Amino acid sequence: MAKASSTLLKRRLDIAKIVRQNGEVKVDELSDLLKVSHVTIRQDLSYLEQQGYLKRSFGGAIYISPEGLVHNSISINLSNTKGNCYIDLAKACLSYINDGDTIFLGHGFLTRKLIPFLHEKKSLRIIMNDIKNALLMQEFSDSEVILIGGLLCEGKIIKNYNETINLNNYSISHFIIELAAINEDNELIIDDSGQKEIYQQILKKSKHTIGLLLDRSLHKDNHSIGKLKNIDVTILSKAAVSEYHHQLLNSNFKQISTNKYCMIYHKLLGT
Repeated sequence: MAKASSTLLKRRLDIAKIVRQNGEVKVDELSDLLKVSHVTIRQDLSYLEQQGYLKRSFGGAIYISPEGLVHNSISINLSNTKGNCYIDLAKACLSYINDGDTIFLGHGFLTRKLIPFLHEKKSLRIIMNDIKNALLMQEFSDSEVILIGGLLCEGKIIKNYNETINLNNYSISHFIIELAAINEDNELIIDDSGQKEIYQQILKKSKHTIGLLLDRSLHKDNHSIGKLKNIDVTILSKAAVSEYHHQLLNSNFKQISTNKYCMIYHKLLGT
């Protein structure tokens, strides 16, 4: 039987790898997977946070560490393709963001994955209309966070609908949006119809728009916010590339880079 200290070290290395692979994980999931109590998992997460491997979040943890910090001898056999794909799609946005930019960060699973990595950028202004993501942003970054429909004050939400935020007061450098699909008419489709009006407004106002697309979703109702020509960069998972590659090329986009999990397309200048 392995010594207790060795068991403890191995479990914590396993946790660090699981969080790195999935980007975000809950205490319940780790407890079930590793067959230890919630209390033990929380103690492990606190230790790993102190060592800089991850960041604690409500009910779990989020990955923030640079690649290569976790030991390679971890033995848990997980299918990590999706986790790495999510993180790669989100991190691909970082090369387009500069210190001091003003960003409108849309709703979505992928845009949430980007938040922990924004700590690398300085003096950002982040505009969003997702309360949970706004609170998460405050955990990871000293950016100014502007929440549509309310104000953030010392980590608490103060809703104030009598004082509407005028987006015309802000010059938005980047609109980062998670798309559900691009239909045959080159319309940009989103999941949430409640976001349609504000997204249409931001799409027209922002200097640059980055569309993230994990896979094609099928919807009875197409919630279109604009046309493919209205965005500058599309970042696609490998699963989505087979669906959209020719459509993007026919719409004057060029594939500029690829890695194991995603491809990036730029709209050609003058189109």
